[in-house]
Amino acid sequence: MKIEQKHTIGLSDVDFQFKSQVQAIVRYFQEIATHHSTLVGVGPQVLFEKGVIWFLNRLEIEIFRYPLLHEDITVKTWSRGFKRFKGFREYLMTSDQGQIARGTSIWIFFDAVRNRISTIPPDIQSRYEVDGEKWFDAEIDAWNPCGKIQPEHRIDISLRYSDFDVNRHVNNAVYFGFLETLYDQMLRPDQKPIRNIKIRYNQEIERGQSQIQAGWKKVGDAYHFNIFSGQTLYADGEITPTKSCADPVKPLCLSVPMPESL
Repeated sequence: MKIEQKHTIGLSDVDFQFKSQVQAIVRYFQEIATHHSTLVGVGPQVLFEKGVIWFLNRLEIEIFRYPLLHEDITVKTWSRGFKRFKGFREYLMTSDQGQIARGTSIWIFFDAVRNRISTIPPDIQSRYEVDGEKWFDAEIDAWNPCGKIQPEHRIDISLRYSDFDVNRHVNNAVYFGFLETLYDQMLRPDQKPIRNIKIRYNQEIERGQSQIQAGWKKVGDAYHFNIFSGQTLYADGEITPTKSCADPVKPLCLSVPMPESL
């Protein structure tokens, strides 16, 4: 079952060119995922009472076009199934001009009382009506992240009060603001828009941390990145720029069923 929300791109979503920031696209995906869980009766407050939580583990975003200020958009999400402690979720953003962005993610089910990853209970799995539609040929679960790198370029980032969410750690969408800052600095003046980002979240950035670093290393056509502090790796992944203004978009989706449980 696909869940849908409609929005209008606002001033807080766009950059100095009046086009949407990547962080805003991710924030819309994050919000509708939470909305979906709330609609089926297992939203954040319900899970908190049970002493459990979902952690975003991996996310891939592909951007076909950056929406502009005041553009009306539609955001959709759906569950693609479960495997033990992992939940697989898809995203789609469109407007009357066509597709804007697609995404896929893996969420980890965590028992906060026992402080360990936990198998997703059948009564939670059963709340979601699974839809097998997917966009990416390769599963994000099969992607091999870069791990720690020796950055060619790095920047210092000061953390703000607003970066932290209700779980008292830096919100997942905020990482993309870090990456946009890094990307903007590393490719000037010949900057091409970001086409694809893959990220793995390794460790939370918790309250009390005041500064982190972000760094990149060019590998082929992509840029491997780390978000880190000292020896602590908070996130790693890769950014692929748009090849040209005529960079083609894959025309069709795949529909591949995934088992609801193992």
